[in-house]
Amino acid sequence: MNQQHPHHQEYEEITPKKRNPFYGVLALFTAVALFLLSLQGYFYLMHPEPVNIPKLSEVQEFLPSNLDNPFTSHRADDLEIVMEESSDTIKQVANYIAANSCKKADRVCQSKALFYFVRDNIQYVPDEKFHDQLENPITVLKTGGADCEDMAVLLLALEKSIGNSVQLVYVPSHAFAQISIPKYKSEKWLNLEATCDTCQFNELPDSSALARKTYYQL
Repeated sequence: MNQQHPHHQEYEEITPKKRNPFYGVLALFTAVALFLLSLQGYFYLMHPEPVNIPKLSEVQEFLPSNLDNPFTSHRADDLEIVMEESSDTIKQVANYIAANSCKKADRVCQSKALFYFVRDNIQYVPDEKFHDQLENPITVLKTGGADCEDMAVLLLALEKSIGNSVQLVYVPSHAFAQISIPKYKSEKWLNLEATCDTCQFNELPDSSALARKTYYQL
């Protein structure tokens, strides 16, 4: 006669469940997302976005009130003269915008602040006939309006005053700015289209991106 041990229990064999591949994919996706967020956070700490960019009325306080010829126009081949004659005032304006928009002295942040200042504060006034004339950057700041070429020259003057390399880019019936920031993105040229109120830093509308270009480095 067989007797079972009083403490012995029989157990049914449990077949292990197959692992659902969905959870593996979800775990991988979560890991990648966390990595990208940390990378974005690291980039933000390196190059924070500008905040509290000054309004035009704030920087107009720095402009001289007794210009001999405050609305002088210049020929397009006098770009260096146009920028040089207002360089001291433009540098003061650029430093004010950069210091108030960026919590630390970061060149990328400062460059973005200058671009967004021009894009958001200077009204684009199209020059349909594309006259071969340039306005002094101080004049543009005084009036608050300019065509594409004058907006680009103002932006280039501001960017150059903080140490960036700059060039003016002509496409058929239009002009925009390009800058190169030391030790950033291999110092390649970055597009600044201030007449496009929806364009971000280093973004061009297709009409300019695909057009034939002529470059004028300053």
